[in-house]
Amino acid sequence: MKSIDKLFFTAILLGIFAASPAFAQKDTKAKEILDKTSAALNQAGGLSASFTVNINDEINKIKQSFAGQILVKGEKFYLETPDQAVYFDGKTQWSLAKSINEVSILEPQSQDVQTLNPVSVFDLYKTGCDYKYKGEKVNTQKQKVQEISLFLKNNKDGIKQVDIQINPNTAMPVFFLIINKDKSQYRIYINKYQTQLNLPDSQFVFDKKKYPQAEMNDLR
Repeated sequence: MKSIDKLFFTAILLGIFAASPAFAQKDTKAKEILDKTSAALNQAGGLSASFTVNINDEINKIKQSFAGQILVKGEKFYLETPDQAVYFDGKTQWSLAKSINEVSILEPQSQDVQTLNPVSVFDLYKTGCDYKYKGEKVNTQKQKVQEISLFLKNNKDGIKQVDIQINPNTAMPVFFLIINKDKSQYRIYINKYQTQLNLPDSQFVFDKKKYPQAEMNDLR
C-alpha cells in the first residue's frame, strides 16, 4: 500500500494534476467555485483540519479507515496519521514512521514543495486538470454542498478522477472521492476546520528530544 503521506499529498491535496486545461476553460461555474475555494484557503492564515480517510481496494482486498490532522502556516505544514507524522518548515521535511521509530529527512525540490502544501497545491487546478460542475446536493453528512469532478491525465499515480464537495457558505472543501485506474477508491472526509490560528514555527520542525530513540535517516 502507498505510504500515508504520499496518499494524502498526492490525492486529497490534488498534487498530481498533469492534464491539459483545454476542457477546464469551458466550465465557468466550476472555475468560479474553485477560484473561491483557492482564495478561502489562501486567506485562512494558520489552518488546522481534522480528517477521516476510508480506503476500499478490492483488488488487494484492503479496507481501512483512519483519522488524522494537518496544520498549515504559509509554506509550512505538519501532518499526523496513526502511522506517520510529517513536518515541513519551508525547507526541510521530516517523516516519522511510528511503527519502526525511524525519521527520514530530505529537502524537497521547489516543484515538490508546491505539491506538498495544501494551500498552494489547490491552485494547480488553474493549469493542471480538466473539471466539471456536477451541481448542488445534500451529502451523507447532511451538508448542502457543491460538487465538482476533476479529470486527470498522464499522471504517475494512476488516479483517474477526483470528486470534490465544497461547502458553499465557507468555500472550503469538505469531502474528496479519489477514483484510481485500478478501481480502488479513497474517501476523505474533512471533519473540522480552524482558521486564523497563531501556530508557532516550532510546530513544523521535528524535535529530536521528544523521540530520543528514533533512528535518523538523512537523505539530503
